[in-house]
Amino acid sequence: MIQTAIARRYAKALFTLLKPSDIQSAAESLTALSGAFAVSRELRALLQNPIIGRDKKAAVIRELASKAGASPIMERFLAQVVQKNRIALLVEIRDAFARLADQASNRRVVQLSSARPFSEDSRAAIRGQLERATRSAVDLTTRVDPGLLGGLEIRIGSTVYDGTIRGRLEQMRTALRKEI
Repeated sequence: MIQTAIARRYAKALFTLLKPSDIQSAAESLTALSGAFAVSRELRALLQNPIIGRDKKAAVIRELASKAGASPIMERFLAQVVQKNRIALLVEIRDAFARLADQASNRRVVQLSSARPFSEDSRAAIRGQLERATRSAVDLTTRVDPGLLGGLEIRIGSTVYDGTIRGRLEQMRTALRKEI
């Protein structure tokens, strides 16, 4: 919990430093660098090694940021993250920054789960209805979960709308247990 709060502060600080036109490129740079950090055991070991000086770590992260096409502000931000020994929070910072960027651009991330795959026509119709309901652009991701049995589960941020058969059966089971 504390780590997430710290990551949100760093993301908010970066967000306030950037011009609106630079937010998307910063998000892409953060995604690329956090992906490299998450995937590369060697990079994580280097950046989290207490024996290696923070100046050397900052130089490495600046070089990586430069190769990833990051702006000078992003390079300095990442160097500051390393200096403050918060590089382990890079993935959380990326996630918090992405949420801020989505809010600023009036964009919602929606995850749609169903028991069977959707056709493109169905996805387009659902996306349109969700855009009208949320009054914002929607980034729709779908996943297939046969355990749902039928119906849809829609996740918008932390809110879940459960219209699945599995969810209805759970509600019935809970109601029957209360009556006994």
